[in-house]
Amino acid sequence: MSPDEQPALRLSVQAPAGAFAAAVSEEPIELDERKLLVLRAIVTEYIAHGEPVGSKRVVETARLDVSAATVRNEMGVLEEMGLIAQPHTSAGRVPTDRGYRRFVDDLRANPELDDPRRELVEELLGSALDVEDLLARTSSVLSQLTRLVSLVIAPAIDASRLRLIELVPLTPGSALLLLVADTGRVDKRMVELPVGTTESDLERLRNVLGEHVRGRRLGEIHPTMRSIVEDAPGDLRELLAAVAEATTELAEDTLHHVFVGGQASLAGEETFERDQLSRVLQLLEERVTLARLLSDATSDDEPTVRIGNENQVEDLRSTSLVAQRYQLVTAGSLGVLGPTRMDYASVLATVRAVADQLQETLADLSG
Repeated sequence: MSPDEQPALRLSVQAPAGAFAAAVSEEPIELDERKLLVLRAIVTEYIAHGEPVGSKRVVETARLDVSAATVRNEMGVLEEMGLIAQPHTSAGRVPTDRGYRRFVDDLRANPELDDPRRELVEELLGSALDVEDLLARTSSVLSQLTRLVSLVIAPAIDASRLRLIELVPLTPGSALLLLVADTGRVDKRMVELPVGTTESDLERLRNVLGEHVRGRRLGEIHPTMRSIVEDAPGDLRELLAAVAEATTELAEDTLHHVFVGGQASLAGEETFERDQLSRVLQLLEERVTLARLLSDATSDDEPTVRIGNENQVEDLRSTSLVAQRYQLVTAGSLGVLGPTRMDYASVLATVRAVADQLQETLADLSG
């Protein structure tokens, strides 16, 4: 089938404002059909085997009815365009970041996940018990299916609202504070009860919480609780203060709630120099940076691919990021990070399928 017979899938390379904005992609270079086939063969072979690709291999892979000498001429032109490069003295060529970009932009139709893997995604995510469990499973599924590092950001807390707040007595001196957001997220906090707290006190407290706290944004809960304490009746103030204390770190704990999986996959990648690998692994420990990075990369509902130098974060310029947003009440993001020599079609199909199933299950859990 000719490359021009189907519309190309255009994957967004957005350039949002801020320190983590992606580089704006250049206008695509015009290539004739044979050059496109040569480039595609070099990219697919290099992704599959990790070795520079020679002209004879290109002829075989692309099934071209021309000589190897003709292909070498085409490779020379592609090299001048900056789409491929010749490492050292090897006769073969490897894709550049620009070559990968052109390859990704020319992918035909939406890559689809095969049925067995799609069924696995549906089974594992569809049976999640709560949002925390769902996001942890999402991270695990992404890293297992792609063998890359998975990144999953919980739905944004700043727009989430409290749907349910309950205080469940456990022992005479302790209780469990249960908070359920409209995204389906559940937070549990232990509360040390003042000596002499009665069931009547707890019932009065529940009424106060229901009246003043339910329906508020999660980030507003602690400040609201503190103001309630100041105005509370004297006999209820100590109990309210204990509950308020339990919500102190609520927003802090979930604002940059990022699940990371599959870091060990990077260690087996010979494409990374030791210092590059060290910097990437260190970055994966910086949750605030990861949350901003992934949020900035997913400005719409289409998959985003950032390749090599398109990443403004210097420590990621030896990697590619494939990410997608999901949304119910508020937005979250998921994606995978790996070497630029990744199977983009397969990774895109996986990210899209996992994002779709995550959103469907999140809707079920939020009720």
